[in-house]
Amino acid sequence: MNKYKFFSARLVILLSASFTACIPALSQAAFLDSCFETRTMLFSGGDGISKNYRIPALATTADGTIVAVADRRLDSNKDLPGRIDVVCRTSSDGGYTWSPVYEVVVHDDGGGYGDPALGYDPKSGDLVCVVTHGNGLWESVIGDHPYINVLRSSDDGRTWSAPVDITPSLFSQTEGEAPVTAVSAFATSGRILTDSLGDMWFVLIVRPEIKKWTNLNCYACRSTDGGHTWSALPVCVDKNADESKLVELPDGSLLMSIRNRDKVNRKFAVSHDRGLTWSEPSTVSTLPDPNCNGDIMLMPDGSLIHSIPNHAKNRTNISLFKSTDNGATWSKIVEMCPVHSAYSALTQIDGSTIGVLTEEASSLGGLRLWFSRINLDKIK
Repeated sequence: MNKYKFFSARLVILLSASFTACIPALSQAAFLDSCFETRTMLFSGGDGISKNYRIPALATTADGTIVAVADRRLDSNKDLPGRIDVVCRTSSDGGYTWSPVYEVVVHDDGGGYGDPALGYDPKSGDLVCVVTHGNGLWESVIGDHPYINVLRSSDDGRTWSAPVDITPSLFSQTEGEAPVTAVSAFATSGRILTDSLGDMWFVLIVRPEIKKWTNLNCYACRSTDGGHTWSALPVCVDKNADESKLVELPDGSLLMSIRNRDKVNRKFAVSHDRGLTWSEPSTVSTLPDPNCNGDIMLMPDGSLIHSIPNHAKNRTNISLFKSTDNGATWSKIVEMCPVHSAYSALTQIDGSTIGVLTEEASSLGGLRLWFSRINLDKIK
């Protein structure tokens, strides 16, 4: 595709996402086009099946297949409880073309399944998807709480195993029955970390009290057998947190990027003993956070890439930020969506190319999930 055709295609994309999106984007079109190699809408509400889609997650398998997972929220844009399914699409050519929608797991008599976290186990070659089932975080009461389930795919996302309940190894409402005691909990959606030793990690978000709208706690959860079984490490990393992501730094330590419920800036904590103890969480002034889920990823050159809305208060202008000092400071490198936009997920395609799945405003209402292939070497 020549330069002018690519520009026209991108203008059509921006217009279809939001009528006003092209206005702030046009002044940066030449820059954006230099690193955006493709951009595809993967999930959109009003498709005749579901009113809404939300909650992106991405993974890349050993053969280069990209798998994109999301909530199919059939009746409304609300979180659990409700009729929510988890679905996926796959790409075998680096994100240029995509499969039809495959169902990962669908709602049942126990409720919906949502908030998928997705990872890849290189030892078995399986995809691992962790989902929350049943009641919602804030609707839970004693005797009725969500359950955390894990599913697997051995064929690059086309088919999935039945969900397996891993809740007893994570949390319980009865003290002493599980590593964490809580009224309710859910697994942070997005990318599951697979570290250099092959262990897999996600962050559990916990509502510790019966009273609603209290602070939320976060705990690191680890699997040492490729995602078959999981356990929560019983150390609370942050007592005023929300969805959080983990990344392994070049020296083997773990960095947790913590959603800041107080907004303004992102919080971080570090563990040098594989999650047994953590530093006191602290904010980083160069990375904004309007109380939103984002993603973080280590690149082959040792730098970190973080996706997050570039605004201290509002969910707008998802951008990519880069750190070359293990997360101490950040600089913006790419603007993904200049209008209302929320959650995002990252995956590595090759040494210089990443995939980004973003929730972006639709002119029809709600959010659409767009996949972008970004060549970091083309960023000036």
